[in-house]
Amino acid sequence: MTQAEPNGVAPPAPPDGAPRVLIANRGEIARRVSRSCHSLGLEPVVVFTEADALSLHVLESKHTVCLGPDKRAYTSVDTIVGVAVEHKCAAVHPGYGFLSENVDFVEACEAKGVAFLGPTADTMRMFSRKHAAREFAANAQCPVLPGSTLLATEEAAVEEAKAAGFPVLLKATGGGGGIGIYQCVDEAAVRANFAAAGRQGKASFGDAGVFVEKYVQRARHIEVQIFGDGKGSIITLPERECSIQRRHQKVLEETPSPYVEPELRAELVAAARRLGEASKYRSAGTIEFLVDQDTAKFYFLEVNTRLQVEHGITEMVSGLDLVEMQLALQVPSLQEPDMSKTEYTPIGWAMEARLNAEDPLRNFLPSAGTLGSVSFPLKDSGVRVDTWVETGTEVTPHYDSLLAKLMVHAPDRPAATTALQKALAATELGGIATNLDYVATIAGSEGFAAGATTTRFLDTLPFAPHALEVVAPGMNTTVQDFPGRTGYWHIGIPPSGPMDSFAFRVANALVGNCEGAAALEVTLSGPTLRFMVEGVAAICGADFAAEVDSKPVPLWESFVVPQGSTLTVGSLAGGRGARCYIAVAGGLATPSYLGSRATFPGGRLGGTQGRPLKPGDLLPLGKAAAAKLGLAVPPAWRPAYPEPGKPWEISVLPGPNAAPDYFTEADIATLHSVTYTVHYNSNRLGVRMQGPRPNFARTDGGEGGSHPSNVHDHVYAIGSINFTGDMPVALMFDGPSMGGFVCPATIPSAQLWKMGQVSAKDEVLFKPLTLEEAYAECVRTDHITAALRKASASGDEAPTLAAELEAAAAADAAPRPPAMPETRAVLRTLPAHGTFPGAQYRLAGDRYVVVEYGPMELDLNLRVRVAELEAHLAGLKKPGLLETSPGVRSCTIEYDQRVLPLAELLELLEAADRALLLASDQVLQTRIVHLPMAFNDKWTNDAVAKYMKSSRAEGPYLPSNVDFVAANNGLPEGAEAVRALVMAASYMVMGLGDVYLGAPCAVPVDPRHRLVVPKYNPARTFTPEGAVGLGGTYMCIYPMESPGGTRHGFCWYQLVGRTLPIWNTFGRVGPFTPQTPWLLRFFDQVRFFEVSETELESQRELFRTGRLQVKIEDIDFSMKEYNALVESTADEVAKLKVTQQAAMGEQMKLDEESLQRLAAEKEAAKASGKEAAPAEVEGTEVPSPFTASVWEVLVKEGDHVKKGQSLVVLEAMKMEYPVAAPADGEVKAILVEGSQLTHQGDALLVLTTK
Repeated sequence: MTQAEPNGVAPPAPPDGAPRVLIANRGEIARRVSRSCHSLGLEPVVVFTEADALSLHVLESKHTVCLGPDKRAYTSVDTIVGVAVEHKCAAVHPGYGFLSENVDFVEACEAKGVAFLGPTADTMRMFSRKHAAREFAANAQCPVLPGSTLLATEEAAVEEAKAAGFPVLLKATGGGGGIGIYQCVDEAAVRANFAAAGRQGKASFGDAGVFVEKYVQRARHIEVQIFGDGKGSIITLPERECSIQRRHQKVLEETPSPYVEPELRAELVAAARRLGEASKYRSAGTIEFLVDQDTAKFYFLEVNTRLQVEHGITEMVSGLDLVEMQLALQVPSLQEPDMSKTEYTPIGWAMEARLNAEDPLRNFLPSAGTLGSVSFPLKDSGVRVDTWVETGTEVTPHYDSLLAKLMVHAPDRPAATTALQKALAATELGGIATNLDYVATIAGSEGFAAGATTTRFLDTLPFAPHALEVVAPGMNTTVQDFPGRTGYWHIGIPPSGPMDSFAFRVANALVGNCEGAAALEVTLSGPTLRFMVEGVAAICGADFAAEVDSKPVPLWESFVVPQGSTLTVGSLAGGRGARCYIAVAGGLATPSYLGSRATFPGGRLGGTQGRPLKPGDLLPLGKAAAAKLGLAVPPAWRPAYPEPGKPWEISVLPGPNAAPDYFTEADIATLHSVTYTVHYNSNRLGVRMQGPRPNFARTDGGEGGSHPSNVHDHVYAIGSINFTGDMPVALMFDGPSMGGFVCPATIPSAQLWKMGQVSAKDEVLFKPLTLEEAYAECVRTDHITAALRKASASGDEAPTLAAELEAAAAADAAPRPPAMPETRAVLRTLPAHGTFPGAQYRLAGDRYVVVEYGPMELDLNLRVRVAELEAHLAGLKKPGLLETSPGVRSCTIEYDQRVLPLAELLELLEAADRALLLASDQVLQTRIVHLPMAFNDKWTNDAVAKYMKSSRAEGPYLPSNVDFVAANNGLPEGAEAVRALVMAASYMVMGLGDVYLGAPCAVPVDPRHRLVVPKYNPARTFTPEGAVGLGGTYMCIYPMESPGGTRHGFCWYQLVGRTLPIWNTFGRVGPFTPQTPWLLRFFDQVRFFEVSETELESQRELFRTGRLQVKIEDIDFSMKEYNALVESTADEVAKLKVTQQAAMGEQMKLDEESLQRLAAEKEAAKASGKEAAPAEVEGTEVPSPFTASVWEVLVKEGDHVKKGQSLVVLEAMKMEYPVAAPADGEVKAILVEGSQLTHQGDALLVLTTK
């Protein structure tokens, strides 16, 4: 026989195993209740909305129930009770908030025989109405403040307020959490707020009743925790001091109270006991009192008929577990709690700090976004942390702002205070605005130390965060550090970091920062920053105008910014360049991601939410060392910018793909003798240039592709001059790591700063450099920054330091380099012999060497040899050997020439090649990763449609990429044949990072499944995340949108379907981890199985939130068996290639004809004269502020617009820039259209202004 509830309905029979308890809440309290459930052998059932799918309370639970997309589902009585019944829960724990004090919910649970862990409905109903609670308390001989019953009219409220004596509080009777409470100092205030109090009470609690209560101006909020058995027995626990409040919301609590003396404590506890006994209170509850600081008189305030947020500190000083007691009291299978001890005195002292997602600088407005870095005190520190967040948690605006509670316990109050201060100092909540620094300020204040904290304590608390406030962000200002996010180039994660590392490093050195400190990169126009604390700053780079409180400050020199002052960096003041850097002593303490704070906007990584600065951002500062003010860089150490009209002379080293094998000698001579013009669409990914087309030494790329610039995919060196077809692009710090194009030269590290300073229309002249010269420049940069950093930390006076630096600059001499090989593209050639495929060691700047094996063929044996080389080098643990990154038949090796000389590295490589095993004998430990695919889906077809609208209206691969793949491979069955081959293929991952962030460069293991597919021309500007593309003979999965929501030319692949996400930024759910946020590994085999679009949508959401497991099989892959397959299918594959070549030739012809038509149309449009404003249109021309492409026109002729309204969106340098109306007016003429190039000063449209 099961125990019956008072209403006579038997609870549902418990399922097999442990009784279940539904937790009708979220976040930290859901995790807290789960812990006690597990300790008592109960099974918690956790509910969540879709917005909470990645909350820790969900991720850690075995039994979860999704409530759907409705953000308010936690407050749906019918929904929650329905879940409890369906899942056979014996009880429901409401936590706090939501339904925890909802009478209807209590009654609904009881009606279904589910125990509600809390007081009865009658008790809750009585105490939920504050005016009724006052009456009950008075009858229980608890003192109450002068006040009224419910008031029917405004006039009655005025009379009662006069009777009580001003000031008074107007209170909504159903209120809580500070809602519907107004302080009134006179009759006018009562009249002004009476209706509002009622409205808020009605809206939030369904009760418009209002009453008046006397306001105590110097009050303390002190409460007593009780626990009752529902039969009249009451346990009282130590009082809690909760006076530190902001807008009636508690911020920091402690127990016992530093104010309460033994006599007052006895009176408070006795009053609480009388109230609990009179109401026959059941479960945990809190009796709140207001204590007059001046008279020590106390008054009943209200009863919280639920578990309080701050219950944990009571547990610390009492040794009880209140949640366990709640469960034991009402879950039928458990033994009821021991009620024999009725009063507990405190053991030691406990304190709690609430950490909230709110911005203290903006009157504590809610703060939402991604927590980029979360850390709490270690578990063995004795600090209790109740939280629901971790690094990567997305904080939404939908729910309470509480992120975590820090609780400490110590023998006495001073020790507890110290423990709390240490706990707060050991906590990091980076990425969004929080009250962490604010609470730390409270804990460290004199008033708190003295215990002098009334409910108005925070009104006068001085607070200044150790941070910079972004008043205006500038055009494209990002957080960067040097050398950036290193060690992940082989995965396709770019290092990011400063485009001009010399200026960046010097700025940091001037303010005494360490080499890796984060600072700001400014592009074209700069930010306005308010210093919340005094700081030492330096600005280095191009000549930007800079002021502190409207007073000019110098560049290349440190200066002080007083607390509260504003640093404004405007536009370029003149001269050349595009970027400057702002360093502040202490560095910017934004969250670190994979070891760096550098911003990569394309992947939404690092910096501030992975994006450029926005107004209102708060940039926390690190701890600053003492720095010399007025420390200036000697003129001899400042970089020389070219005079107006002169080209940038940038030195380059040859290789890796130079003459005579890839380019002609004449091509290389041209590269070093003509100037190239910087294209307007240059950015941090790469600097595009226009110049003469090379002739190339080859007619095509062989198996690498149809164009002579094509090669099998390899990993690029940063600074490579990369020919993507006929035009060069210098690959920069946010660029792709892997690709299939040739690079005739590479910019060495000490010259890269120049490419970071070029602007659209600038001319660039590439000059040859020797390895010895590159080494000397690299070491000289180190010498300069080290000397400045040493000077900044010196105790010498500024004049003395200036003289010393000038002397050092004058004596500046190039260091003697180590012995170097001859400066040429191919450093060493190892001929093929026997089973050795031959190798070439190619130069790629002064930081990289590229090892290539065998002929330009797609041969898995070569890729296995690359893996053997990587393993051998890793085993050496050689200082200066930084990273190896595999390509299809190559390995790019990054090294530090200052530690590992190039000549020594070449010897290491040759020794390694002599020691490597035979690739064809290897057995690889690999995995098969099974992924669903919606073939020829709506998302990728939408991307194609956007491309047709914005980039190219017709072509052989339009409107259907899949049909084109079929035609290009001579497949008469069309799309169905492509479907069959894609689903049959087992794609082996040869490389990662093909389009960033772990994107696979994968090839079918079976040569008969290899489709040959030309890439887009021009590149696509939008690709959905998870899209599956084919290009060359490779398959790729796009890890991010576009990628990364940006428009640039790395979306080449023909799209055939969509699958699951292969990248999870913070690795919060399996199979990802925080250390490996990418899904695929080298030599994985990806096998697709087809699903519908609807199925894929569902699976993508489940996979994103860790509720779908991908099937992954570990297997041995035998190279002998693979080579046997290749040999046995050779004749069949040869016939397929003949068919493919013929079909591809026909498609190439169609493509060329299409491009000619498009070029003709473009010339005709250019000749139409639409670039200039019609002479007959009168009005104000709105000019383009810089050279850019028109992304979108937001208005049409005849529209009436307001000043500041966005008219046109321009796009350049990976930035969108809205052009606003200069005044109110009417649009008379639109002079541009989407995708059109517009130069600085060109008219975009014409307004007639008022």
